[in-house]
Amino acid sequence: MKKHIPNILTIFRIILVPIFIYVMGSNMNNAYFIALIIFIFASITDILDGKLARKYGVVSKFGLFMDPLADKILVLATFLVFLRIDILSDIVLPWMVLLMFLRDILVTILRMGMKRSGFIMATSRLAKLKTTLQLISIISLLLLLSLTSSFSIFEFSHYIRFLMIGVTIFTVYTGIDYYYKNLKIIYNKTR
Repeated sequence: MKKHIPNILTIFRIILVPIFIYVMGSNMNNAYFIALIIFIFASITDILDGKLARKYGVVSKFGLFMDPLADKILVLATFLVFLRIDILSDIVLPWMVLLMFLRDILVTILRMGMKRSGFIMATSRLAKLKTTLQLISIISLLLLLSLTSSFSIFEFSHYIRFLMIGVTIFTVYTGIDYYYKNLKIIYNKTR
């Protein structure tokens, strides 16, 4: 059973995405706070699945492919939801989400191409840092949305927009880094 726990956590993280989207779009009381709790829980599963896979020595091809894909689904779905929230219209901008989406599509295509060629593309440390920064920015935004009755979100909008620009630039950089390093590996091994 232990060997399946990391993959179960990855699948559970994907299942949480539509629940998160539903809560964010609902009119229920404290919807943003409930969405924050769901997102934090999903983020914890991201940390746990990798640690458990390494601890029990059950790193699988499924996990190597699905874990980063689950992260991309969670993060991109959340940023797409943010685009529909009027109060965030000056903070989360469409070009930011588009660049993150394109980066993730291109990295997924690279990962699939490498898999077909017999190479395994492990998640880089830079990409893990990128995911961590994205999770921090999302949690910050959800926390601000949860507390908007206590203060105006506009008091913090400049700081959060700066954080979002930084996260977007770093996200694009990690995509370029993936292509540079992995295409170099393929080139050197096929010579």
